[in-house]
Amino acid sequence: MTKILKNGIFVFTLLVIASLLQGCADADDEFVHSANTISQMACSVSHSGTGYLGTIYEFDKDGNILGTDFTQEQAEGGYGLIIFEIPKSQQDDFDLTNVYLTATLTYDEFITPSLSGRFDITGDGIIIAVKSGVNTVRYYRVRGEYQ
Repeated sequence: MTKILKNGIFVFTLLVIASLLQGCADADDEFVHSANTISQMACSVSHSGTGYLGTIYEFDKDGNILGTDFTQEQAEGGYGLIIFEIPKSQQDDFDLTNVYLTATLTYDEFITPSLSGRFDITGDGIIIAVKSGVNTVRYYRVRGEYQ
C-alpha cells in the first residue's frame, strides 16, 4: 500500500511540474481588451452632491476629432479632452479648484493618477492616463470652466 501511495504522489508531482513548465496559455481574444477610452465623466463638490457631466471630445493620432461611433483602431494614438461647463450662477457653490471626479470605463481599464481625492480642474486642468488591459495608453485633459 505504501509503495502505491508513493508512486501516486510521484506521478502527481510530475504532472504538477509538467503543467507549470508548460507556461501560461495566451488569453482568448474574447478576454483581451484594448479599450482605453472614457465613456462618461462627472464632477461634483461632494461625494453625495449633485454633479455635472463633462463633454468628451475624442481625437485621433492626427488631431482630427472623432465622431460618436469611432472604433478603437481609429482612436489609437490619439487623445481626449473632457470639459465641464458649470453655470456662472453656480460659481459660489461649485468650486472647480476642489472637485471629485468619477469616470465610466469598460472593465480592464485603469486611470492614473487615481481619481480618489479632490482635483483642481481650472486653467489647463489635469491630465490623466487610461491604460487598457493590453497596456495601450490614452491621455485625457480634464478642464472645468464657468459659462
